[in-house]
Amino acid sequence: MQLLSAILKLILLVVIQLIIEQAPQLILGHPEVTINLSFIFIINCLLLLFTSHFKWFYILQFISLAIYAIVLVPQLFFFNMFNFYARMNYIFLSPGNFIIAFFYLLIAAAAISGIVWVQVKLIKSMRRQIYVVPVFALILIIAEFAAPTAEILSARAIPLNAKQTATETIAQVNDEPIVPWRKLYISYIGNNNIEQIQKDYNKFSKGKTSITPYQCNTTEDETSASLSPTIQYLQDTNANKDFLLLMESWGELAEPKEQEKLINHIKNLFKLQGPNLTKNYTLDFGRTCFHGNTSSAEGRELLNMNDEESYRAFLERNVAPPHNITQFKNQNGYHTIAGFTASKQYGSNMSNAEGFRRALGFKSRFYYEELSKHYKDNKENTYKAVFDENLIDSILNESKRYEKVFAYALTINTHTPFRFDVTNNIDGKYYYKIKRDLFKSFKENQQAYDQFYRIASIINHTFKRVAEANQTGEASTTTASRNSAQYSGAAPQQKPKPFDRILIIGDHANPDFRTRGLYNMKTVPFLIIRRRN
Repeated sequence: MQLLSAILKLILLVVIQLIIEQAPQLILGHPEVTINLSFIFIINCLLLLFTSHFKWFYILQFISLAIYAIVLVPQLFFFNMFNFYARMNYIFLSPGNFIIAFFYLLIAAAAISGIVWVQVKLIKSMRRQIYVVPVFALILIIAEFAAPTAEILSARAIPLNAKQTATETIAQVNDEPIVPWRKLYISYIGNNNIEQIQKDYNKFSKGKTSITPYQCNTTEDETSASLSPTIQYLQDTNANKDFLLLMESWGELAEPKEQEKLINHIKNLFKLQGPNLTKNYTLDFGRTCFHGNTSSAEGRELLNMNDEESYRAFLERNVAPPHNITQFKNQNGYHTIAGFTASKQYGSNMSNAEGFRRALGFKSRFYYEELSKHYKDNKENTYKAVFDENLIDSILNESKRYEKVFAYALTINTHTPFRFDVTNNIDGKYYYKIKRDLFKSFKENQQAYDQFYRIASIINHTFKRVAEANQTGEASTTTASRNSAQYSGAAPQQKPKPFDRILIIGDHANPDFRTRGLYNMKTVPFLIIRRRN
């Protein structure tokens, strides 16, 4: 009976350990979940063969969980832990924005302390049967080498679309696919993503030395392309005015039918602007692969590069990229403009946004430091920034001064951690009407819906401004364009000369734990607006 009691307590001990190690994946819906125990926890249990000083259990448990937090959480949340830590300077740029995060960190530390205390109490209560713990640990270590990884649930186990065979289709209601998990594994002690971390480290360590040209692989990326959409559609002299808008965290839903609903919603927004837009422009959609974070996406679109290591090579070692659309436009008589909603000090690897845009060759550059003189701050995340709509207004207004323009804008308001600003951003009836139509696409996930709504509202704002620029007769001047004219120096009465092509593309899928499982982690969508001949 005592042995059975000890085994039950051991099971409870392991369950507690799994919860604190795997909670971000298990609870918050990471699309590919591996259930395992940290190697340090197993060693910790084995040490009970040699010592009964439980202070070592406390110490090693904190080391184990600290490694998990420092290594695995950024790896899951930010695509690459090394690039995450290269941005720690953000804390010093706006420390006030991270006060809540530090408060949560203290709560987490206190909670973990209490959990470890419970674990020690469980082990102590086993009394003479305490040997069960190290024996269990020894069995796990043997299993690590002797037993293969067990795949509990794969994507094939649940129907993804109506075209699957009868043997593949288990149960489908109203032809609606249900995919609660993509894959679930048990790997005993587990590699804890060590292979992926090693791969990322090898890439990161090669940064600053070479450039990898952009390339999508059909098998891995679900699409094939050797040119980014910007290089493919905008690197020529066929138009006088081009505008590239890189949209923060605009990803593609994993379920194609649901993604199609979102695309149709954006098409409807385009049509709602009326003939000033629809008669003068066409709207087309596409998709491309992404490899990494926002810096990677900037390199992808402007330089046709494949990853952040290439970005670092260009920025820090002046390695020549395969393409440079800014340089191309400068050489062909265009005025080049770059705008960023946030501070010029944000950027990759302790560098800054200003340094990257200056290295690209943009002639006009403006950031939060200039925009904040005329616009109020946005409070939807931890970044110091104005509203993305204000950046777009300023870009369009600045372009009025030149006959030939290539403009580039990077948004920031929808960056994680994202919290929708209901007061300043929505018309209530419109918000809830769209919610009724699209909310189920996000599997009842409020945060994911709010973020998409915000992205769609920024895209719609761009549609509206382009439509206004194509009004017949003298264009009416909005308050926003008057404000941006104060900064740019352009006369607010001047009728804007419309852009010929506008490319809006996502930088990467949303990495937030709360929503990441909804997205295709291989591709991002884009739209291109082109003036009719």
